[in-house]
Amino acid sequence: MRSGADLRRVKVVILDIDGVMTDGRVGYGAGEVIKFFHVRDCHWLKLARRVGIKLAVITGRSDRATRDRMADIGLDFFREGVHNKPDEFQNLLAELQVTPEECMYIGDDIVDLPVMRRCGVGVVVGDGLAELEEGAHFRTKAPGGNGAVREAVCMLLKAQDKLNAALERYYK
Repeated sequence: MRSGADLRRVKVVILDIDGVMTDGRVGYGAGEVIKFFHVRDCHWLKLARRVGIKLAVITGRSDRATRDRMADIGLDFFREGVHNKPDEFQNLLAELQVTPEECMYIGDDIVDLPVMRRCGVGVVVGDGLAELEEGAHFRTKAPGGNGAVREAVCMLLKAQDKLNAALERYYK
């Protein structure tokens, strides 16, 4: 694992989808792709957005299930069918006007490593490949698709002292 992560600087959370937002399985039914997204992961992304954190997805697959779920969450940057994640990361930096150090990347597989290495904070989900620890600062306890994103976002909000603001409406 890398050292030197500064969660306080993070302005953008960048996610892979399959294996991070889902458990990595892809099903097919009646010609449609079927995926399962954990409601807590999605809700905590909305909480992060509520307190000013930008959300982004860079994913290799392209399917309606992902588009529909990401539209429900609301993203600041969404790219699917990406074959070169580092190039798309450069586009994200320009479009969102942030530096690599202001980004947190959450991944699970080797295709995530090049971007993860460049980000200020790298997170590998609990069941992600061991090879990602070279680029990661943290490994979640929860596996992909089962609370890993919620865990990472909660850690980020605590570090930025934004957790209470994110949860405030639930305590009223």
